[in-house]
Amino acid sequence: MRTLTLMAASLLLAACSTPEQHLVGNDQDIHGCRASAGYQWSALTNQCVRLFEQAVRLNPTDSAQTSSAFVLFNADQSQAELTLPTGEQHQLVRQGVEGNWSWQGSGYTLFIWKGYVLKSGDKVLYHGE
Repeated sequence: MRTLTLMAASLLLAACSTPEQHLVGNDQDIHGCRASAGYQWSALTNQCVRLFEQAVRLNPTDSAQTSSAFVLFNADQSQAELTLPTGEQHQLVRQGVEGNWSWQGSGYTLFIWKGYVLKSGDKVLYHGE
């Protein structure tokens, strides 16, 4: 019985003395962005952003898919940063002339038609306001 009590006390002390603590809100990435608060790093704007507040939401055209993609533009809209539901990011560059612009890169094309439309090849993937 005494051995069992000593083992239990040792386990309790070991559990209390772990050096790693997981505090809520203590999840900064290498750029100082806190994912728990909805922030992620944008290489385009060089700052932490909340896509759901600052970017254009693009909803999937496939009804089986439920997650949105987001597009964030720089100040003069010459570049765009596409963030897919997987978290994968792609840099897109504006092409064309005013009134007929598109943003292209990494096999994706974003253009304006009744809002924004994102295509990969000939397939329309997302649409948003």
